[in-house]
Amino acid sequence: MRLKCINIVTTCLAEMCGFYARVLQAPCTEIVPGRFEITVQGVTLVFTHTSVKTPVNPDSCGLEFEVENVDEEYKRLIGAGVRIDSPPVTYPWKARAIGFRDPDGNHIDFVQFVQ
Repeated sequence: MRLKCINIVTTCLAEMCGFYARVLQAPCTEIVPGRFEITVQGVTLVFTHTSVKTPVNPDSCGLEFEVENVDEEYKRLIGAGVRIDSPPVTYPWKARAIGFRDPDGNHIDFVQFVQ
């Protein structure tokens, strides 16, 4: 079994597509009216419209992306105008990470596993 797709509903399709395209450095493509997709490493993020904003619990599950160099990604994201509350941190379980939120408040982590 392999994860293929994650659907994210939003009231702001254009803003979310622009944000994820910038963060993931991949095009956000409208497949059919109202359905946009970004594919990264075989997993597709699908963005669809909802008319009612759903509150996001700050402790809820988020998206985690493994990257080669968290420190470089941190600099790139800051330069791209992404708000990140704190610099990279290394956890005891050998993960170096940064966390930030998308325009709807969904949590995103960029993680690099270190020795």
